[in-house]
Amino acid sequence: MSVVTRVTDLIGRTPLLELAVHPRTGTKLFLKLETMNPTGAAKIRMARAMVLDAERRDLLPPGGHIIESTSGNTGLGLAVVACERGYRFTAVVDHHACTAKLNAMKAMGTELVFVAEDGDGNLATSAREELAAELAAAEGPTAHFPAQHDNLANGIGYHALAEELADDLERIDILVGAVGTGGSLFGTAEGLRTLGREPRLIGVEPEGSIAFGGPAHDYWQSGTGTPLGADPGIQVDRDLHLIEERDRVKVSDVDAFAAARVLGAELGLLIGGSSGSSVYAALTRLADFPERSTVVVVINDDGEKYLDTVFDDGWMGDRDLLDQAKEAEIAALLREYAVQHRTGPADYLVLHHLYSTLPDAHATALGLTGPELRAYADQQVPEAKLIHMLRMADLTMDEIGEVLAAGAADTVAVLERRLRQREERVAVLAQLITEMKVGRLLDEVTAK
Repeated sequence: MSVVTRVTDLIGRTPLLELAVHPRTGTKLFLKLETMNPTGAAKIRMARAMVLDAERRDLLPPGGHIIESTSGNTGLGLAVVACERGYRFTAVVDHHACTAKLNAMKAMGTELVFVAEDGDGNLATSAREELAAELAAAEGPTAHFPAQHDNLANGIGYHALAEELADDLERIDILVGAVGTGGSLFGTAEGLRTLGREPRLIGVEPEGSIAFGGPAHDYWQSGTGTPLGADPGIQVDRDLHLIEERDRVKVSDVDAFAAARVLGAELGLLIGGSSGSSVYAALTRLADFPERSTVVVVINDDGEKYLDTVFDDGWMGDRDLLDQAKEAEIAALLREYAVQHRTGPADYLVLHHLYSTLPDAHATALGLTGPELRAYADQQVPEAKLIHMLRMADLTMDEIGEVLAAGAADTVAVLERRLRQREERVAVLAQLITEMKVGRLLDEVTAK
């Protein structure tokens, strides 16, 4: 990535992790790791989109005041955008939000307004939204209430995510995601449709949420679902019909948190509880998907925010959410569907640097130094030469990884496909340059 000047310039181009492949059907499961965004969450995408939309429609004056109801991740995104663009930000929250999110918002200068007394850990989505709207109305034209549940800019903020998926995957057959405001799942799907991709959608919400129907009850998954008394919002109302009844999946807190904990323990990947629910829904249905399907789960939230909740045995045990048998069941599925791991380009480069800088026993015994040591490193890690050449050709590390994974038989085919893509981009660039030159000539003639 090139040098940037703002934190929001770091949004996007998040990686894909191939989590699982079914040994019989060949169906592959990928995780779109939105955890790699600033704030560790996808919602910074929609926070930026809502603010830009408010600015272009003159709803948010310079130096104005953003007031929004949030369970945490939207607030974190808005806090970053507000810092950059010179706005005050007030987050209307409840004590159901995890402490790490609240503290992070405060660290970025956010004013927190609670709708309930300390010690009341109930989810209060409806009360939060009502208070945020009241505060914005009372302040007048200097304040803006984005109302994420009823803001179509929310979903549009994820069109860039769709473009990234289309760039990185030849096909996307099934898209899985948690449904809260509906922005990430339906917004990504809308973006894919504009690109000619129409994956089957699988929506996931907590047991106790009402967007897919009742019964309603409390749940601990954060930042997702629609609790009793809350409105699912405009995106869900408009697009829920895109999810077939069979694909409207409810996942319990126990199953969601077990999946999150297993990914941490087995892979070293920490994701949030609501993302755990999406992984659980996809992983347990992998065998039922059509053969050779490409399945993508959007991982909306990182796990570091939940170290004192989802990943804390005491907190989990106090709420009867700990289920070691369920964790063992999910771990067994992960092992059954394990992807054949391959050495990545970054590993090869580090190995080459180690061989050429810190001699191994053989090189030390021969007394190799300088050019001789570097030549020895080339022999030990021949892939490094190929990687260096591909980097000089401006291939990304992801693209280089694809070349290495292709194997000797398919390497040329992969490189030829990449070359065709680059030639198409060069042709577009050449056309743009020509149009700009013609435009300048016309401007000069007109000026004369």
